[in-house]
Amino acid sequence: MFTRRHIESWALLLSRPAVLFYSLPWLMALLIAGTVAQKYLGLYDATKLYLTAPIIWLGGVIPLPGVPLILFVIFLNLVFKLFFKSPWKPENAGIIITHFGAAFLFLGMALTAGLSNEGYIALAEGESSTKISDYHRRELVFLQDGNDALRLPYQTLKTGMIVQNQSLPFSVEILDACRNCTMQMNDAADDDTPRHGLAEKVSLQTLPLEKTEESNLSGVMIRIRGAAEQADGIYIAFEPVKNLPQITAKDGRVYSLALRRAETTLPFAVELLDVKRVLYPGTSMPQSYYSDLRVHDGDILWETRIEMNSPLRYKGYTFYQSGYTLAGETEVSTLAVVKNAGRAFPYIAGLLLGLGMLVHAVIRISAKSAGGKSNAS
Repeated sequence: MFTRRHIESWALLLSRPAVLFYSLPWLMALLIAGTVAQKYLGLYDATKLYLTAPIIWLGGVIPLPGVPLILFVIFLNLVFKLFFKSPWKPENAGIIITHFGAAFLFLGMALTAGLSNEGYIALAEGESSTKISDYHRRELVFLQDGNDALRLPYQTLKTGMIVQNQSLPFSVEILDACRNCTMQMNDAADDDTPRHGLAEKVSLQTLPLEKTEESNLSGVMIRIRGAAEQADGIYIAFEPVKNLPQITAKDGRVYSLALRRAETTLPFAVELLDVKRVLYPGTSMPQSYYSDLRVHDGDILWETRIEMNSPLRYKGYTFYQSGYTLAGETEVSTLAVVKNAGRAFPYIAGLLLGLGMLVHAVIRISAKSAGGKSNAS
């Protein structure tokens, strides 16, 4: 049972300068390792392995603290040092304010890492959407009448896994799931299981992972049981293919199967009115892009323009102009969307750090001036 004495002992231990002294080199080593690994693993996998995992398993056996855990320990060190080791005297006001600024900075980093969401919206002129597509995460989705009946995160899909959910009137068995794959023509069938859609002609072939997660094309092969008699069998969902396979249930309801980027829903809609690409004079090289948008939020309608360095901020979301494509005669604008719960913390931390250093400098100068006058007299 922890007593007050135990708590104070741990607080004094965590407030020692040695905690920061040993934490910073390990943190720097992880940042360097993560930066170097990007060349070989790609940005997404290197970040996930070295920078966002709380625990790093050396050789798959030895657990080592990851960046989030190290940052949490440094945060505790600052807080406990502030309350248990730093004398709260007027002459230490600058140091105390600076410690608060550093603590706010680490708190903002934690909120950003844990709660921020990043994605994108691709809109053709005249289109509107409330859906943000994730850059990295995928999901296997069963739709009924255009609405999501069941969403399965791709990272949870394992070969041999059987899904039985009350949202579906049939069972689903995962036969294959590849994070990066292509299609190959079917050889002679190994069994008499009926195949539907793409699965009639092709199978999935696993490819080595690309260094950029956005370049990977995922695929899933499944077996349906318990649907209408002619609908049971094998289906394939492949990320680039937008022609959705249809599965008919025994009660006549029709379900569509899709493998897509994971989606989150905005509390409002964004409509693209116009997108323009500005070229450098006399060349076909793009100089800049801008998009004219209309925001639909209940009865509220308002228009705005976003450019490369002029984003839209609304209800905690920030929209950046990130791309432009021309699909035939249709212009398409890509908007990067970020929701960062800790966005204000770096600004607060910066103000506190600056204020703390200013106060500390004023106190030190005043003390020296007072000391000089005392010696002169």
